[in-house]
Amino acid sequence: MAGSAALSVERTGIALAERSDDAELRALLRRSVMPGAVRVALTREPNFFAADGLAGADDVTLVSRADGRIVGMGRMSIFRLTRNGQVKHIGYLGALRITSGTKESARMLRDGYRLLRQNIPGPVDGHFTSIASDNARARRVLENGARFGLPTYRPLCDLVTLLAPVQRWSNSAVASQAGINEFLGRQSSGTQLALAWDEDCLDSLARHGVDGDNFCVVRKAGEVVGCAAVWDQRAFRQTVIQGYSSALDTFRPVYNFLQSAFRRPPLPPPGSVLSQAALLGAFVAEPDDWQRLWPVVNARAAEQEIEWLTISRDARDPELAVLRRLTRMHEYRTTLYEVEWHDAPRSTEGWDGRYFRPEVGLL
Repeated sequence: MAGSAALSVERTGIALAERSDDAELRALLRRSVMPGAVRVALTREPNFFAADGLAGADDVTLVSRADGRIVGMGRMSIFRLTRNGQVKHIGYLGALRITSGTKESARMLRDGYRLLRQNIPGPVDGHFTSIASDNARARRVLENGARFGLPTYRPLCDLVTLLAPVQRWSNSAVASQAGINEFLGRQSSGTQLALAWDEDCLDSLARHGVDGDNFCVVRKAGEVVGCAAVWDQRAFRQTVIQGYSSALDTFRPVYNFLQSAFRRPPLPPPGSVLSQAALLGAFVAEPDDWQRLWPVVNARAAEQEIEWLTISRDARDPELAVLRRLTRMHEYRTTLYEVEWHDAPRSTEGWDGRYFRPEVGLL
């Protein structure tokens, strides 16, 4: 296996990332701007590797070089996640970036996937990834890539990510944390690709700014019916506003005036870091319990001077309808894919009818 990996590195310039690659990796992320009405870059300042080990993950990052310069990267993070009510080791493939105009990018992809497969850290029960639904080029390449030696990409669900403005009029609430571990474990087992919530998971998250005391909790008749943590990741992961479409840029001053009148956050100027936080471990016993939980997490976010909250839900999930009613949210759609290497052991177990619930803060 080591000899095969070395051959791949020599032929294509692909290798495992090292700590000395930090500056180039961060520069590549800054240059990789996602198109759309709002153009953003997903960065990792001030240290690319500071996000390693989120929620106890094992991480592998690959880089591709041309003329001694990093022109591409890819990353796998293996988490303990739920599948059909069981805890499995599942790898998430993310941070795929290729500099525009890079020659032989198809071969670079093929050899990169091969090297990644050879360097999976420990046993894995499957892999998945998320691709923007409107990124037609990437979806076309990867959905048809098996014929060119890439892994098979099989759609799992449409995922809706909500970006919600934090409103300043909410009152904060404090509730006992007793019982949330049991609630998190019970609720996560009823969904797909949720974190396996246990003490080890919480200990790992504490190293990245969140622990049990950060959770907002709501109860009914003394029982926990909803909880979520407001996870501000800006210390190690950021969403940078790079610009707006011409129409939105023209309308932005008017939009911001109206937002101010309703005490809602404005669209920030280009070059700024979006003041956002991800909702982590966001579960309710019943969809309508969001009417109790949302004002509490909104108030907690306001206390932390957060302007936007993000949360993802399976497009089929009945919670979406309730969340949409509670606040005016911007929506972004991605497609979740199961990824299978042809030479890797395959699970004979399909996915049952539970809704997919990956943590947006880990994608």
